[in-house]
Amino acid sequence: MELITRENFIKKYWVDAVNATKGTGIFPETLLAQAVVESQQAGPDGNYYPGLSLNARKANNYFGIKTSAQWKGDTINLPTSKDATKVSVFRKYDSFYDSMKDYVNFLKTNPRYTTAGVFNATDYVTQIISIAKAGYAEGAGYAELVTKVANSVKKYVKDIIIPIQSNSKILPLLVTGLIVASYFIVKKMQA
Repeated sequence: MELITRENFIKKYWVDAVNATKGTGIFPETLLAQAVVESQQAGPDGNYYPGLSLNARKANNYFGIKTSAQWKGDTINLPTSKDATKVSVFRKYDSFYDSMKDYVNFLKTNPRYTTAGVFNATDYVTQIISIAKAGYAEGAGYAELVTKVANSVKKYVKDIIIPIQSNSKILPLLVTGLIVASYFIVKKMQA
């Protein structure tokens, strides 16, 4: 059983979350925050760690997605003491990345999420509230909890995001500098 802190979990899977959500209308902060909340469980030291839930460990299901009539993949029966039914059938994945991709697909193919405004959200906070409003989870404080985790995502990945943003500002300057330098080199050669 690997104990991975929330910070290390987010840093480890940030790029995968960006890739899984690219062009989908889902913010990577939303995806990672829900993965943390849905898959965390107390470790032997009493602290909560993402990926420790039975669903994550046994099925690579980091979002608690249950099966439906449309689901054609593998399934697993697991106890659900907090739900009305005490055992539920969950989707089972080969990897966490497969779980991420299906999470996005799950939201996109369920009209209640579109109706709730999930894909019109201009930021992850609004998106998380819309997901909760659409009925993703039963807990009354679900949106607040996921939002709190999502706010920490930016803090944890700042050393990943800032270099990418910095390089994107420098690149146009480098290209412009090369063009100007080329102009003067050509002028000097013509003289």
